[in-house]
Amino acid sequence: MNLRPHVKKLVLGAAAATACITAPLLARTADDYTLPVVKRYFMVQADARCHLLDAPTSQALKAGYLQARNDALRAGLSMAYLAPWLEKAKAAADQSDCAAPSLMAEVNTAEGGFRRFMAVPHLELASGRTEWRANRAYGDDQVWRLVQYQNTDQADMAFGLYGGLHQNRFSLMARFKDGTRPYSARLLVRNTDILTSGLINRAPYSISDTLPVGFSDYSSLSFMASGISEVTTDLRPAVKTNIAGFTLTGNYVGTQAPEAAQRFDFPSRAWLAIAKLDPREDIVVEFSTDNGPLYARFEVGDFITGLSYVALPAPYTHNQVNTRL
Repeated sequence: MNLRPHVKKLVLGAAAATACITAPLLARTADDYTLPVVKRYFMVQADARCHLLDAPTSQALKAGYLQARNDALRAGLSMAYLAPWLEKAKAAADQSDCAAPSLMAEVNTAEGGFRRFMAVPHLELASGRTEWRANRAYGDDQVWRLVQYQNTDQADMAFGLYGGLHQNRFSLMARFKDGTRPYSARLLVRNTDILTSGLINRAPYSISDTLPVGFSDYSSLSFMASGISEVTTDLRPAVKTNIAGFTLTGNYVGTQAPEAAQRFDFPSRAWLAIAKLDPREDIVVEFSTDNGPLYARFEVGDFITGLSYVALPAPYTHNQVNTRL
């Protein structure tokens, strides 16, 4: 699947989303989290008005804004708190002289940051609970381009974007350790038109036979998997080891090899629904099995930022992959 038609709409949708859930502030102050959000939002608005940046740099700037916003939400700030500051930033951008030296200096800073950013072929977007791992290296390889792993005593799962940089699919691959083999799956996402705020579930991630709290057929959007296939893939994050299978800290990992798994492909239209969620919320995959439904939760996190990163030009080549957004 080509990311070009999707990512710009997703980033703008996520930027407009609100969250009404609070949590304890971390050691940094509210200003420490607010300032990066406001500065990046100002540049996003100034660029939209003055067309200061090329398409890839503009896309990276929007992704940076979303990541800063998500960091602020994870720290306990709300969109209600941030909204007045964002309104002031937009008002300032609307009144800015597009040729002002101070604005040109910010453009140079953004372009320099983008060049450094482009030199990084991998990105880890950690939330403190889970992480999305993004990979733009070697664009023709069929690998996880954006993935959240979940490994428990019940199952090994990988969820995200799989394929090459040019064409990929929104997939979940799973192996149940008791031999369970689901015959279908669907993705459940909070319907923001029905529930204006979501639930932050701090329970450990695991497989459950009970629908997680906050989800129902009434209040959730449902996206059916298009089919099932048998694959051999990586279901765990790679760990650096020596030839004997030990990590640098002395833990034994053993042989790391792809595993047999079932693959479920979901429609990319689910991304727009995910973009509207609080980064601390979960989305849920429901597996249909002979013994009844099973449920797996995955954190939203910086999924949209990861999509934007994957859609940037491919490193090591001159191919402009997925940049005409």
